[in-house]
Amino acid sequence: YTSSNYWTQPMHTSALSGQAWVEELISGHPDRIRINFGMPLHAFAALLVELRMLGLSDGKTISLEEKLGIFLY
Repeated sequence: YTSSNYWTQPMHTSALSGQAWVEELISGHPDRIRINFGMPLHAFAALLVELRMLGLSDGKTISLEEKLGIFLY
């Protein structure tokens, strides 16, 4: 039995780490960010906005997106 609701794009294909991995999650398969971070992309983006409004920012060598990704993973 197959369903037309299945996403046919491969899912676990990354050889990246750090910022490149986070960017791949953001732009890749819709379920990957939810599986890895426990939230959909729109929630991740909204949380980033809230954290920036509270004064958090990128570090010298790590972006806020990567910091949040590490925390959520």
